[in-house]
Amino acid sequence: MIYTTGTIAISGNTLTGTGTNFTAAGSLIRNGCTVIALTSPAQVFQITAIGGATSLTVAPAASPAIPAGTKYSILLSDSLSVDGLAQDIAETFTMYQRYMSGFADVMNGTTDVTITINGVAVTVPGQKSLAKKGANSDITSLSGLTTALSIGQGGTGAKTKEDARTNFGLGSAATVDVQTSASDSTTGRAMLNGAFGLGGQSLTYVIDDTASHSMPCGMYNIANGYMPQIGITTDFTYLTIQRGLRPTRILQAYNLRRTFFSYSNGSSWTYHEAYTTGNTTKASDGTLKAASPVARIVMSQEENQRTDIAEDGFSWCGCAAANEEAEGIHVSRIDVGVYTLTGSAGLASSGWQLLPPMDPGGMGELGIVEAEQGDNGELIIRLFKRKYILSDDGEMVKTKGAPIDVPLNSWIDARLDMPEDSIWKTKVMEASIAGADSNPE
Repeated sequence: MIYTTGTIAISGNTLTGTGTNFTAAGSLIRNGCTVIALTSPAQVFQITAIGGATSLTVAPAASPAIPAGTKYSILLSDSLSVDGLAQDIAETFTMYQRYMSGFADVMNGTTDVTITINGVAVTVPGQKSLAKKGANSDITSLSGLTTALSIGQGGTGAKTKEDARTNFGLGSAATVDVQTSASDSTTGRAMLNGAFGLGGQSLTYVIDDTASHSMPCGMYNIANGYMPQIGITTDFTYLTIQRGLRPTRILQAYNLRRTFFSYSNGSSWTYHEAYTTGNTTKASDGTLKAASPVARIVMSQEENQRTDIAEDGFSWCGCAAANEEAEGIHVSRIDVGVYTLTGSAGLASSGWQLLPPMDPGGMGELGIVEAEQGDNGELIIRLFKRKYILSDDGEMVKTKGAPIDVPLNSWIDARLDMPEDSIWKTKVMEASIAGADSNPE
């Protein structure tokens, strides 16, 4: 066997190695071994002393000196003598003794231990620093785990589920089951997004308007539903607030813009319609009037002095402003105090029909208004001055005076009926059909 690791240089009797380990366990390098320097010509030396991993003493002295980086060979079995064999065996036992000593240090160590194997230093943790240390003295089966692992260690930092939830910052909802569906009304369950129509799409139910009071609180949608008591025949939504046998509902017929509050006494319902800007109009003096399709007639859009006439959903249609339900009408001034209105089905068939201009300062009526149906179906609306005469009985009687135009600080209110093919009614019908298509029963 030969040893050739690294390179050498020899000056006199001193051999210096680069990348060598002359003292490695089991290397079999010893005094008496032959060193051949692979120069030209080759030089032969004998080891007389081992000074370290990179240092040997050799004889005879090198002449000439051997330069650094020279390759070499050390003959490790240059003799078959009994003495050489004994030295080989002794060196081998020494190597294994070093290994066993290192392994013993590893098994008994309480800190990191460094051992050398085949000349390479290896650092490993001592075994006593691992498995049996501190309160958790036995990790083979965790039977000795008496201290809870912290959250940072991957544990809960607690020994009970209650304390674990506290450490994780979990509230009481952590122990509650989630609803099985958006309509699951089981007591004590956590709500899903959209539960009972809250925070999501409203639920679809067929409304029972007679004696059913078991529906839970929530938002509900009725497609193609009906509410005979209040005359709703189109789609609507409602909010149910349930308390025992005394539920309350807020109903919104969104195509008709009508809102109702309904109350149950446990066996029947009562309904009250809410008045809003969707089903009222503000008269020229600021008072509210129940309304459906409404037109506000002025002398002209350009000369009108009221900035609030086209508010709350009203838009101009000639010398008038109409709300959305009256969309499609047109009003023209044809003479002093005479106006024509086309596109309607006439004045409202029930309730109030005409309101004269009112003083915005609260001083009352500013004229007398009347209407008649023209030959072509249009409405002819006339405004007159107020005139008072003394009757035969000695009473002051209000009567019509000369024709006048609508005062610039006021307007005439006309409440109308609209034909079935009007823009508004067509929109309501289309919306109802679309709702039926998307929510089939």
